[in-house]
Amino acid sequence: MTAIADWLDDRIQEIIRSPALHDDKADFRDQAKVLVESARADGFSVAEIKEACGGDVERYLLDQQNAMSDVKRQQRLAVDK
Repeated sequence: MTAIADWLDDRIQEIIRSPALHDDKADFRDQAKVLVESARADGFSVAEIKEACGGDVERYLLDQQNAMSDVKRQQRLAVDK
């Protein structure tokens, strides 16, 4: 069985597609539900997915989204120089 960390990395790439900064983890409520349902369908428990996300799936998605947006912004700045 795939390790939860590897599985989560793959799913994050599917969920987070367009860069944008967010301030509110509630923006990711629906995506968190989909992520948990997908994890359960693939044989992981809700506890496993929450643990892999540091206890807060919505916050984890928010942090991942903002990190990706920051990387993309840095890449654009580097190209513009």
